[in-house]
Amino acid sequence: MAASQTKSGLCQIVGKGGVGESGATSFVTHKVTGKSEIVMVVRNIGSSLCPNTGAIAMLVVNGVPVSHGNITAAKKSIQTSAKPGDQVIALVHAIPLFNEVMCVRLGELDFTLEQCDLE
Repeated sequence: MAASQTKSGLCQIVGKGGVGESGATSFVTHKVTGKSEIVMVVRNIGSSLCPNTGAIAMLVVNGVPVSHGNITAAKKSIQTSAKPGDQVIALVHAIPLFNEVMCVRLGELDFTLEQCDLE
């Protein structure tokens, strides 16, 4: 999913996605730009997911999984370092929590992929 690039502080949003009613899995790709090592961040920017559903995220750099974690809670994130020219994939997947909560609607978790300067 492509997104227009938005800069905020040291981080630049290079992709957006969502999981839930839009689908169980979402991925965003980005080729790292710049002249030095940076940090790539997958961040939960808002969620209306039913309490019976969570979300896990994984960052893959040049085909190698390097970071993963639960991003269900508001503002949760995962991150990893990357170098100019690296190909980064952010993969987010909705998962059932098996907590016996029943919902009429699944809801949606929205996330961003951000490229952040280390300076």
